[in-house]
Amino acid sequence: MDDDPLAGFPDAAHHPDLAGLMGEGLTGRLERWAADARIDEAVKRRTRARWLERQAREEATIVGVLADLAERRAIVSLRLRSGPPQRGRVGLIGADFVALAPVGGATGRTGEVLVALREVASIATSPGEVESVGDLSSRSRMSLGEVIIELAGDRERVLVVLAGSGEVVRGTLSSVGQDLVVVRVEGEPVPGNVYVALDAVAQLSID
Repeated sequence: MDDDPLAGFPDAAHHPDLAGLMGEGLTGRLERWAADARIDEAVKRRTRARWLERQAREEATIVGVLADLAERRAIVSLRLRSGPPQRGRVGLIGADFVALAPVGGATGRTGEVLVALREVASIATSPGEVESVGDLSSRSRMSLGEVIIELAGDRERVLVVLAGSGEVVRGTLSSVGQDLVVVRVEGEPVPGNVYVALDAVAQLSID
């Protein structure tokens, strides 16, 4: 009796049916399966990345785009619903406004413009600027009204652009009420006051 338990089984390498069943051999198939698994994983990663990107884009907002551009300190041109377009570097984003810093070497307090977010109709970036996903939401809780209160305390001279008409009011901030701001304007023979509704302030800058 043959003591070899495999003696009754033919060598797969010399049996046509077994050779066809085994194909390229176990090692070859393991390598192929591993390669297929790597491909499947790569496809899954790409699919998930596309899904996440799609989700982010579906959650995009104007504020999110501005927040993204602020992180990159990008220069933009804002087309507004009231008044002329404004160009500058995106700075602080408040609860209801965005600050644009001047470009081209301007320094000091003048040149900075606060724009009410509700007035932003479109945002144009510089050529070559990468596309913003716009799903960020980071911003300050400070409102435009609170900024105006602080400026009024310092009796700052300001330039205010009114929503809708685009009319400009230039003068010294005198006081701020619950829903209005008082601007002291120069006049002849005596200065006068302009009472501006807070929600009518489209743009504000220090004069």
